[in-house]
Amino acid sequence: MNNNLYIDDLNVLGRFGCRVTRGGYNDLLAFPAMKAPERNDWPEEDGIEVDLSDPKLQPREIAISFLSDSNSQASDLIAYLSDKGLHTFRVPALGREWQLRLADHPGNRVYPSATSFTLKFVEDLPVRPTAGVCDPDVWLPESRYKLDGKPIGRYGVYVYESRNALLRNPAAKVNLQRKIASIDGQIYDAEHLVFQPKEVTFKCFLKTIRKDAFWQCWDSFFADLIAPGERRLFVEEIGKSYPCYYKKMSNCKLLTLGEPMVMQFDLTLVFTSFRLFETDYFLATEDDMFIVTEDGLNFIDMK
Repeated sequence: MNNNLYIDDLNVLGRFGCRVTRGGYNDLLAFPAMKAPERNDWPEEDGIEVDLSDPKLQPREIAISFLSDSNSQASDLIAYLSDKGLHTFRVPALGREWQLRLADHPGNRVYPSATSFTLKFVEDLPVRPTAGVCDPDVWLPESRYKLDGKPIGRYGVYVYESRNALLRNPAAKVNLQRKIASIDGQIYDAEHLVFQPKEVTFKCFLKTIRKDAFWQCWDSFFADLIAPGERRLFVEEIGKSYPCYYKKMSNCKLLTLGEPMVMQFDLTLVFTSFRLFETDYFLATEDDMFIVTEDGLNFIDMK
């Protein structure tokens, strides 16, 4: 893909002699982080209460790494990008374009016959995706998570690491306490125990059969994540769902561009209320059907 970047319809390799290095497109695939919503933190309740009636996205920073055959070619590209604010970046192999402006030149290394450099761009007005029908059309392991009742595998998303952080109880909120110089220790209100919100980062893959299916799943997944209101994430391992909202996507890495198309990324959710509960055990038959009481209303508790 080193000959696959166009800026304002100019082929960057042909016009400036600069090519994007391996992994240089990864930041283009990242979804913007969400602006922090307004919140109330009630001392007597678990977690926080957040206003997600109209969630908004942050501007996005994108770093792209280049390699040129000479320092003058690198300078020509930077001079062109400095001529005006916004430029249209298009990557035909990815099937998308972005409106970006140059913000920084954080990396530069000059060799005898080449120059490697990194440019940082900003997308001031990120495009909000639209939810729609999506089908990854590939096999994925059975999903252990459901987003608002929908298995995340239907978006082509598979979580391969999350248990350590997810199954860790959040820190406790600090209750009223008094420290008196004339006595040992402190006086603490231990009548109740409630917990803070917590963030969990899920390590994920997004896998689809083709590029068009990739963007359909990408759009649908993030459109549903940032829809107004809290999300409910069902965790099969503990059999409960918890309220949460999207915070950010990070560490994107495009693994394959062919068939299938695979991207690796980290997804961070904020759980507004999270508490681990004791496991319930109910009597069931050998074919996993719960046995109910004679009135047909209750399961038989085995604890």
